[in-house]
Amino acid sequence: MKFVIENPTASAAQFFRRAGYIFQKREGEEMAFVRRLTDQPFPRLHLFVKIVGFQFHVNFHIDHKKASYEGQNMHSGEYGEDSKLLQEEMERLKSVASD
Repeated sequence: MKFVIENPTASAAQFFRRAGYIFQKREGEEMAFVRRLTDQPFPRLHLFVKIVGFQFHVNFHIDHKKASYEGQNMHSGEYGEDSKLLQEEMERLKSVASD
C-alpha cells in the first residue's frame, strides 16, 4: 500500500520513531522501518520511505512471518488496499503527521 505524508515537521527517522517504528536499513534512496504488532518478531508492519521534496513517499505492508527459505527474502505478507489493518495504520501515521 502506498501513500504520501505532506510537509512532515521532523526528519524521517524522528517521525517514524515517534510513530513506534524502528529503523531497519537504508536501500538506495529508501529507508526501511519496522513496527512489531505483538511481542514476537512477526507479524510486523514493514515500510519503505523515500523522501521527495517535502514529502515522505511511504510504501508499506504486513510481514506475517519470516522468509521460509535461507537466502530468500520472500515471505507471507499483506499488501493491498483492502486490508483493514493497513488502512488503519495509514490513517494513524497521517494523524501523527498532523500533531
